[in-house]
Parts: sequence; C-alpha cells; structure tokens
Amino acid sequence: MADPDADRGGTILSVRDLVTVYPTRLGDVPAVDRVGFDLRAGEILGVVGDSGSGKTTLARSLLGLVAAPGRIVSGEIRLHGRDLLTMTRKEMRQVRGAEIAMIFQNPIRSFHPAFTIGRQLAEAATRHRRISRRAAKEKAAEALTWVGMPEPRVRMRDHPHQFSGGMLQRVMIAMSLLNEPAVLVADEPTTALDVTIQAQILELIQRLAVDRGLGVILVTHNLGMVASICDRVMVMYAGQIVEESSVDAVFASPAHPYTVGLLDSQPDRAEGSRLEAMAGSSPKMTDLPPGCRFQPRCAYAEAACSDPPDLWEIPGGQTVRCWVSRRGGKLPDRRPGRSGGEER
Repeated sequence: MADPDADRGGTILSVRDLVTVYPTRLGDVPAVDRVGFDLRAGEILGVVGDSGSGKTTLARSLLGLVAAPGRIVSGEIRLHGRDLLTMTRKEMRQVRGAEIAMIFQNPIRSFHPAFTIGRQLAEAATRHRRISRRAAKEKAAEALTWVGMPEPRVRMRDHPHQFSGGMLQRVMIAMSLLNEPAVLVADEPTTALDVTIQAQILELIQRLAVDRGLGVILVTHNLGMVASICDRVMVMYAGQIVEESSVDAVFASPAHPYTVGLLDSQPDRAEGSRLEAMAGSSPKMTDLPPGCRFQPRCAYAEAACSDPPDLWEIPGGQTVRCWVSRRGGKLPDRRPGRSGGEER
C-alpha cells in the first residue's frame, strides 16, 4: 500500500490530452477525447456521466485495458513521472496490479470458479513479487484483514460462489491492494449491491484513501456516491470533460448545463422537489453536433455555442467547457417553474 506518511498533496498520476478511439465504418470515433487531469495521493476523484460518456473507456485506458479494436492514439499517462503509454506490454504487465490497480463492476467475473480465493490471491501476489508461496498466502490473509473480511484464513479456503456479492467485492478490493499500488481505479464498484453493502464498500474505499494515502478514481453514474466520499468530481459528456471542480463547488453551483441536468434529475427527499427530466438524448459519437456537443439539448444555448468551447477556469476555481459560464461565471436558472433571473 502507498506510504501513509507520504505527502497527501503530491501528484501521483497525471493525464494529458488522452485520446482513445474505436474504429467504425465511418472512421475512428473518439470515446475519450483530449482528456486531462491530475490525481494526488490520498485523493478520491469522482468521474461521472451517463452511459456512453466515455468514463469506463477512460478507466480502462489508464491501465492499458482498452478492448480491441479500440486503441489509444495519443496523449500521456504519467504515473510517478513515467509515461505508461511508452511502455512495452511486458513493462505494462509489471505496472498493472503493482502500481495501478482496478476494481471491476462485476467481481464474480474476475475470479476462476474452480479455484479457492486463497489460491487466486496468492497467485496475484507472486505475479509481481519474488516471494514464496507461504509468504504470498500470509500477504493474502493480511489484505483480507484490511478490507474487513471475517476469519480471513478460513475464508481463503472457500470458492467464489461461497461469498455474497458484498464479500466478493471485498475480496476484489483485497486483490487490487495486494501489491500496494499507488492508484486504485474503481469502475462502478457497488453495482448490483444493496444499499447497506454499498455504504460499507464506499466507507472502506474512503478509509483506504485516508489511512494509506491511496489515490482513487471512482467511476460512477451515482452523484450521491460522489457527494459522500469524493474530494473532486470530473463530469464527462460525449467523450469530453465538461466540468471539473471540488465536490462542494459542483453541488453548490454547477457551471455546465449538463451538470445542472444531472443534479436536477437526482431525487431530493429533503426538499421533496419534482425531478426534472433532461431534454433530448446523448449524441451518436459517429454524428456529433458542430460546436458544443451539448448544444442541441441545452436550455442556455446561444450563438457562440456553434463554436467548440475549450475548458476554461472560471471564478471559484471550477473548470468548465461552456461559453455561457466562461462569460458570466454562473448559469442563470432557466428551469421550468423557477425564477428566470435567478442565478445558480
């Protein structure tokens, strides 16, 4: 695990102008389009967006796991200063799991049903370190203890089907932490788990980030999950980052119309307010609109939106891809039934 005494403000992962494409009969489609961000030790960065926004492709790109025929065509992914995109496949296999690890959506698919959990954890440990089988088993038991597994040495003798969904997700997290990576990418880590187990898994991830100095990238569509444990949030739409800021800033004053739509579509039991449906649907990546990609759905659209906006930092430290926010800093509230002149 990363050193808990390490500098919590130090950048451990730096991504610049990352482009990942999938070929189609109409040409290459950029599922991830010039994405860049930094991740610090001990920080949890939330990546949100609807299906097709590019967030899972981004997660897989970071570990070199983009499924063929998809491929990364440009950019930099620097982990502790080393560009992962310049590494050979052999070098990347040594980094993957040892320095950067991933939790997948469905843990049952990550384990072989015929082998015990202990055997599979031990193999994950010996893959990156020259240690004995006995030492690997001790390390596996220690990792299961980290994630709160009851009677870890006993459970190591069990097979995957003998675990509940929540416990198997804990095993998945333990496997990802075996070789003490600096970065953990969690792709929808609580999918198909009940609310109580979800909360336990999120609490575990947050504790590991705080106690161990682990940098976490949490990929999710659940804004409530982001609000509960993340430090920063990055909103993706049609392959691009459209907003990035602290969680507090995004929830208090969203700067991109798509972010406004995401927040308005979330249940708010405190206010009991009616959910607002977002107009339209996400564009086909083979037929993107000119200018701002959100323009056809946007209640704030104006003439300038026919030109593609870049990411700009606005007052308050938020970074946003929006001409309206760039000019005024805040979006006027134009939602139905609300004051047209009120600012968010």
